[in-house]
Amino acid sequence: MMSQLKDVLMDLSKVEGVLAALVVGRDGFVVEGMTSEEAVDLEAVGAIVASNIAASESMGREMSRGTLRSTLIEFDDGPIAIGPAGPDAVLVVVGNRQANLGRIRLEMRRNSQLAAALV
Repeated sequence: MMSQLKDVLMDLSKVEGVLAALVVGRDGFVVEGMTSEEAVDLEAVGAIVASNIAASESMGREMSRGTLRSTLIEFDDGPIAIGPAGPDAVLVVVGNRQANLGRIRLEMRRNSQLAAALV
């Protein structure tokens, strides 16, 4: 199963501008991840993403927005996209400035169900 999950992440990491792709448990631990840059600390990303998701879900509840489906955060040096990977994990993609957000979102949507089945 982990090798299949690694294949899903490998496909995501092939999208132009993607620096890292990982699956993070809601506890902040990285289930599986890969990066093309040493500058991306996967364990740190996992911990930060987990707290971000908890805060985003809380905001959604307080504002009666329903279930969180995805999060896209854009920074000067590139985006971080977060989407579901089953009830206990999320799929995370870290991009650079050249990242194609539309393609990243499409590939994440396409791969989120497969990742969820493998977590």
